[in-house]
Amino acid sequence: MKRLLPAFLGLWLAACGVQPSPPQVGELLNAPTALNVNGQMVTVGAAPAAGAGGFGVRVQLNSARSPLPPVRLDGVFVVGGEGLWKAPIRGAGTQATVWGRNVAGLQPGEPVQVVVRLLDDRGRVLWLRGAQTRVGQAP
Repeated sequence: MKRLLPAFLGLWLAACGVQPSPPQVGELLNAPTALNVNGQMVTVGAAPAAGAGGFGVRVQLNSARSPLPPVRLDGVFVVGGEGLWKAPIRGAGTQATVWGRNVAGLQPGEPVQVVVRLLDDRGRVLWLRGAQTRVGQAP
C-alpha cells in the first residue's frame, strides 16, 4: 500500500488541476525544433524584447500548410544566460504575446532560446523549441 501512495497522490493532484513541477533548463533545451502533428510539421517563431517596461515575447506557431493542426499555446519559457523565465498562456490559440516586469538578466542583445508548451486536441502536453535568437529592444 505504501508503494501505491505516491501514484494515488499524483493522480489526485492531477485531478485537482495542480500542474507538475516545471521542466528543468536541460529538458527545455532538448525539446524538438519541429513537431509532426497529424502529419503536419509545426515550428514556432519567437520575438523576445526587453526595455524599461519589462520583458516580453511574441510567439507564433507556423506550418507550411494551413490550417494549423489542432494545437494551442499553453506556456512560454525563455532560457538565457541568467536562467529561466516562464509565463503561462491561458486561452491562446496559435499566437500570443506575454510580458513581465522586473525580469532580471534578460537584456537586449542577449542570446536566448524560447520554448513553448502546447496542448493538442486530446489535452496532451507537447514541447517545441524555437531557433536561438537575440533579445530585441522593446519600445
